[in-house]
Order: sequence, then structure tokens, then C-alpha cells
Amino acid sequence: MRGTFDLCDMALTDPPPVTCADAGEMLSAREDGETTGAENEALDQHLSGCAECSTLAVHIGDLSRQLRFRSADPIPNLVGVITERTRPAVLGRGGWLRPAMAWVAVVLFAQNVVALVGGHLDGADNHLARHIGAFGVALAIGFAYVAWKPHRSHGLLPFAAALILTISISALADIIDGGRTVLAESAHITEVIGLTLLWMIAGSPGWSRWTNWTKRHRHILH
Repeated sequence: MRGTFDLCDMALTDPPPVTCADAGEMLSAREDGETTGAENEALDQHLSGCAECSTLAVHIGDLSRQLRFRSADPIPNLVGVITERTRPAVLGRGGWLRPAMAWVAVVLFAQNVVALVGGHLDGADNHLARHIGAFGVALAIGFAYVAWKPHRSHGLLPFAAALILTISISALADIIDGGRTVLAESAHITEVIGLTLLWMIAGSPGWSRWTNWTKRHRHILH
């Protein structure tokens, strides 16, 4: 019977008081939701009589509220929008566009490497010939890169189009002025063919818009 009373006395005995060192750990654990009801009660009793730990509890609570993350906003699925705006590379039936582009790159390189290395170009001094040859060789390298990785064609298209169109305009102006013959300027046909192939590999951007515009105006006229 005595052993039974001893167990009852132990069960009714209050837990040991919380010290300041214990309070710091318990405050952190309570913010994480790791304390029990009895521990919270013992901690509150200690905080009611300890100004230093009460101040610490306020600071921990403020810090916890500042660091608490809100739930992330839902992210819309943009896969469809991106894939619609990005045209895949077009290689033509049997993939003939890639070897055609590679052949244009070889021809363009052969046409300009002499001017780049030797500085020889009809109607231009050595300095200007090397500059023109550098542009031609760089464009040939770009065409060869597209033949190797056709999905990169979209990035090269704006620069190549601007370069070749301005060269074509200047060649036409030279022919009109009588300074150059059509035969002498026929070398630029290689660049125009390369631009056409590049545009086709890039998915012919703008073609569908042009066809829709012509159909709409044709319908209005009729």
C-alpha cells in the first residue's frame, strides 16, 4: 500500500520550474509547434515572473512573423503560349534544306576568303577589300552554323536579312549608276539564296500573315 501512495504522490507533484536557459529553448520549440500543453503552461508561468524572458518571447514572436512565408501564388502554364510563338526549324522534305544551306556557306566562303586574306577585290583597295571579305566570311560561318544547328536559325535571321538587303540595295544602286555591271554584281545571288534558305528553315516567318492579308484584300476587291 505504501508503494501505491508513493506513486500517487509523484504523479501529483508539480514539474520542476522552468529556468531562463530552458525558457529560451522552449520559446523556440513553441514557435515550431513542438511543445506540449504542460510545457506551455510551465513556460507561461515562468514568463509571468521573468521580465527578461518575456522580452525575449516578444522578440522571438516578432522575428517569427517576419520570417513566416506566405503560400506561393499559382504560376500560370505558359508552355502553350511559348510553343505557339516559337517556330520549330523546317528542314524540307528529306531534310534537303540543311545540305543546301551548307553548300551556300561553302560557296560564300570561297567567294570572300581571297578578299579577306589577300586584300584583292575588284573595285576596292586592300583595306576595303579585307573588310568586305570579313563580312562575307562571317556570313558564311553563320550559314554553316545554321546548317549544323537549324534550330538556331531564328536568331541569325534578323541580322542576315538586314545585311543582305542593304548589300543588295547598294549593288542595285551601283548598277543604276553604271559603276558596276550586272554580271559583276551577280556574286551577291549566293547571299540572296542563303537568306531565302535561312528564312525557310526558320519557318518562313511572316508568310502566313502576308497570305492572310492578300486573301482579305482580294475578298474586299471582289
